[in-house]
Amino acid sequence: MLESIIFANTAYASLALFVIILISLHFLKPEFDPKWRMISEYEIGNYGFIMRIAFFLWGIGVLATLMRMNIVPSGFSILIFTWLVIIIIALFGAGIFRTDPIIKSTNSLTNTIHTLCGTIVILTFPVIATIICIRYIRSDLISVPTIMIGSTIFVWLGQISLFASIAISRRTYHQTENFGPRIYLGWPNRIMVLSYVLWIITVNATLVI
Repeated sequence: MLESIIFANTAYASLALFVIILISLHFLKPEFDPKWRMISEYEIGNYGFIMRIAFFLWGIGVLATLMRMNIVPSGFSILIFTWLVIIIIALFGAGIFRTDPIIKSTNSLTNTIHTLCGTIVILTFPVIATIICIRYIRSDLISVPTIMIGSTIFVWLGQISLFASIAISRRTYHQTENFGPRIYLGWPNRIMVLSYVLWIITVNATLVI
């Protein structure tokens, strides 16, 4: 019981710090217009190390949650355990390997690895969140199922909003690129990230183990 509380509080603290850092970077690095620049770009230039720390904190939040779940890696649980470990590695990888500006992307190894890590988190998190939601609700391990379901739906809406913003911007301004000043994916990117973070917090708040 004590370990569960420690892991939950670790997740809460690390994710709260992540959100605080993300908000503060909007003021520390105003050159990155939040309408169309992604949060990863805060790693570039002055104060870039702060965004890297933020990614580490996000990874710690997921790691603490995984530890609290106390998953025995056997049977179907191996999938959940392995998937979350991959996401944790991807979050730390996003912090270790700095991205390039989205409008000046190169084929550098660091940018390639960062892009791979970001893609893993962005594309797969809603899927594993849904699997965990369904499995834990069926196992009566979630105290308030409606909140958990709502949080999982919000995760999907966060992801969909990101890709929808790209599609709508391209169609509206007749753009051929996925990134640029007229591709307004910045705020949807932030909403998506916050929806992922909120889901982790919700799991810790409603998990009964």
